[in-house]
Amino acid sequence: MNPATGMARTRCMHGQRMFRRTAPVFTLALSVAGPMCPQPAAAQRVDEGPVVRSPHGMVVTDNPLASRAGARVLAEGGNAVDAAVAAAFTLSVVEPAMSGLGGRTQILLRTADGRVVAIDGTTEVPAAYAGGPAGDEDAYGYATIAVPGTVAALDDALGTYGTWSLARVLGPAMAHATDGFELPAAEAARFAAAANRLAGFPGSRSHFLRTDGSVYREGDVFRQPALAATLRTIAEQGADAFYRGELAATMARELAEAGALVTTADLANYRAEASPVVRGRYRDLELFGSYLPASGATTIEILQILDHFTFDVGSTSWAALFARALVAGFEDRARVLQPAAAKAAWLTSPGLAAQRAAAIRSGSPPSGEPGAAHNGVDEPENTTHVSVADRHGNVVALTQSVGPSMGSNVASPALGFLWAATMGYLGELEPGTRRHWSSQSPLIVVRDGRPLLVLGAAGARRIISAVTQTVSRFVDGGLSLPDALAAPRLHPTSGRVDVEARPGAGWSRARIDSLGAIGLTIRPRADSPYFGRVNAIAFDTTTSQWVGAADPRWNGGAAAPAGSGGSAPPGVSRRGRRGTEEDAG
Repeated sequence: MNPATGMARTRCMHGQRMFRRTAPVFTLALSVAGPMCPQPAAAQRVDEGPVVRSPHGMVVTDNPLASRAGARVLAEGGNAVDAAVAAAFTLSVVEPAMSGLGGRTQILLRTADGRVVAIDGTTEVPAAYAGGPAGDEDAYGYATIAVPGTVAALDDALGTYGTWSLARVLGPAMAHATDGFELPAAEAARFAAAANRLAGFPGSRSHFLRTDGSVYREGDVFRQPALAATLRTIAEQGADAFYRGELAATMARELAEAGALVTTADLANYRAEASPVVRGRYRDLELFGSYLPASGATTIEILQILDHFTFDVGSTSWAALFARALVAGFEDRARVLQPAAAKAAWLTSPGLAAQRAAAIRSGSPPSGEPGAAHNGVDEPENTTHVSVADRHGNVVALTQSVGPSMGSNVASPALGFLWAATMGYLGELEPGTRRHWSSQSPLIVVRDGRPLLVLGAAGARRIISAVTQTVSRFVDGGLSLPDALAAPRLHPTSGRVDVEARPGAGWSRARIDSLGAIGLTIRPRADSPYFGRVNAIAFDTTTSQWVGAADPRWNGGAAAPAGSGGSAPPGVSRRGRRGTEEDAG
């Protein structure tokens, strides 16, 4: 039986833990101890850096510890899903301000034989929720807490498409929670920014502030014993313990005592669900994303609008065109159209893209309600993204979040994780749904039947603008992946276009002035993480290697099994020269 396409029953021993699984599984070429059981490699060393090249797979995340965890899984014979789940759980420990067990996750994966699957682990509003204020970006506290989906989504992906046990992939996360890790500057800054809010909740105060109430500083060793115990319970008893077992009972009790809406029944009824896979085309490429509650249809629509134009990437006309295409996509995203399948088909239809492109070409103003694109809200930076590829061409794009930085700011006193903010923060529910839609947009780009790009981003609505601009820079501009990520970005909001103005790498003054001269209201911004943080993998067909690159606006990294080609010098383009643009500088 072909292991890339068939159904296989596995029975593997990892230490003293045995697991059995009936599932379609990814290809594994390493020697096996039994049917489809990965054999640990002789060494677990990995190559790491902002940019890495490897023929043996790649992991890119927002934190080098998570990237290393995923790459070691690949080195030991795990597949792309095993590595992605290990990295995602590790991020829940080492980047708790951005993601965690109390949050939401979107997973998009493509198997080596071409199947594309999307898994939705969005937070779900409790049965007792009757609606409330929409679009309150500052909402936090117990009233914002919904049923978390991250654990269910990761477990579902692993149990259906992975080859390792849950206990084994949780190893790195448990180790970092138990032993601690040196707190990066950015994470320490997020802790400090939320200190006053965290101090208002007993669990948050005990887990994320020192005993005297002071904040942790950059370089401090941050240990999370309560979270380690929670992860250990999940490893021993499975995800069922989180939703229907002892962990669920603890969560329900704590939330009831605080007046939150989530109940034991809400937790027990939660399931990861299949998300609609949406498809489109850009140039000679196939595009794959996931739709409601994710926003892959909007990302595809915007690229399909741009497909009607030729342009000089990075020029004034390119920037103006991109701004207008983004506004059109955001306005269509906000339209109410039921059922969801009909809206997905409409958003990704060639006809809509052609209509929008014609309107842009004629100079017609956007047809949506004023402010429909962004509602005037300056959303906070949040979310985290994982991109993974293994040596056989199986790829995963995984985005997860707790909402704004530090989520609801409420941590479970007994279990040690932060609850995501959902109600209020994510606005109103689509009619007939219990899961809020978000801007998460993992994307897989395929050329001639094999993955070319695997990417996604963090940064609220800037996820969509960052992902589409990265694709255009790489595909149309011929830039290397690291240069495509580093190039300056823009993002339209109500009545203006924000343009990146970070020293040495933003839009030049001349380019900003030229955008203003054609009638756009421009606001330069030096806070580059605002413009999204893309973690991406590209396949280099000339060398048959994966190229992994983390967004230079953040502190992430790429990692791959050692001895696989090593780190690549940043700035080397796909055409063998340093990618440059007249407007960068």
